[in-house]
Amino acid sequence: MRTDEASILVVDDELELLEIFSAWLGHSGFRVFTAPNGAEALKVLQARKVDVLLSDIRMPIMNGVDLVRNLNQMETPPPKIIFVTGYGNFSRREIFGLGVEALLDKPLSRPILLDALDRCLMDSADKWLTPSPQPITQRIVLELEGLKEAATASTFTLGRGGCCVACDLPLKEESPVDLSVRLAREGLGLEAQGTVAWVDTEQKKAGVAFDYLQPECRPWVLARINSENPRSFIPQC
Repeated sequence: MRTDEASILVVDDELELLEIFSAWLGHSGFRVFTAPNGAEALKVLQARKVDVLLSDIRMPIMNGVDLVRNLNQMETPPPKIIFVTGYGNFSRREIFGLGVEALLDKPLSRPILLDALDRCLMDSADKWLTPSPQPITQRIVLELEGLKEAATASTFTLGRGGCCVACDLPLKEESPVDLSVRLAREGLGLEAQGTVAWVDTEQKKAGVAFDYLQPECRPWVLARINSENPRSFIPQC
């Protein structure tokens, strides 16, 4: 979807930021709506079709996380969601599990915001095509019986933009990782590069956002995602 075809709802209790983001996005061709908190944002979303929700997390009346929880209870499909925040006291695992596609830190530059929006609006067939030019030192390898068994055991689950995997490596959030998954019953393999979105050292699990899928596994991975259309961007497992 082109930006001049897309609508975006910006939600933030800082009115100055609402004005700045609205100006940036308006100049880039977006149709922009605004709201000062999650409760007002819900009213906009119930009245209008919105392609992307760009929301602060910490707000009065209704915060960003509660806004997305309410959206997920509605019958209509939610928009693509990007969170912007200046605070760190939230669960990355829950946020990506709720369907948020990107988490951006304040202060935020216009190029970073527009790049995140481009990736959100990109068709799935055009995603994850370019491998990293840099060597990746950490690698997760899973040998599994099948997709159904892996989901039941919470060892591997696909979302819209990545996967949850069982892993006891000392991973760091936002670090690159190679991922190799073999599914014996289906005779399928997944070879990918990704970015660690969250880590749960207690449960020995990690969420990985896809950056690149090898051509051999792209067809079945995209077909699986498109057929199931999971609400989670990265499942919590």
